[in-house]
Amino acid sequence: MASSRLERIGTILTRVEGLMKHGGIKPDDRPLWFDVYRAFPPITEPKFARPKPEIKPIRQILYKEDIIRAEFHSMGHGTGAVNMLIPGGETQTKRLLHQYEKLKSEGVPEEELIQKSAAIVESDRQEAIAARSSKIVAKNPESATAKVLAEADLKNIFEEK
Repeated sequence: MASSRLERIGTILTRVEGLMKHGGIKPDDRPLWFDVYRAFPPITEPKFARPKPEIKPIRQILYKEDIIRAEFHSMGHGTGAVNMLIPGGETQTKRLLHQYEKLKSEGVPEEELIQKSAAIVESDRQEAIAARSSKIVAKNPESATAKVLAEADLKNIFEEK
């Protein structure tokens, strides 16, 4: 079978049809794709001897925001975690673009836009982190878990006392 050239004769559809016609495959055991293939045949028949398609160069698609994003990420910003469970949650990059447009409309010079936008987004992120950490409040402040959480210092968690 190693020297078989049968894959060059016909298409996969004609071979499966032949197997079904001659009893090699029962109609109930036909592949899942068979009915879909018959209902929606390809525009170009997938034959082995088909000539190779013309290779066209891929056109670059760049938006104005892509340049801003590239500069922002090259400065080391925008790599924060994103909670995918929150629909409509904004990434740092999206917040930067909003700040960038806002500052640009206010007339901030072009060379300072990225730095100022990044600084604003970073300060907003720090405030959000501080607000989230201060929101951790136990339901029962006298429980053992609440006492442990109150004494927990995550920055120095691995230091011995």
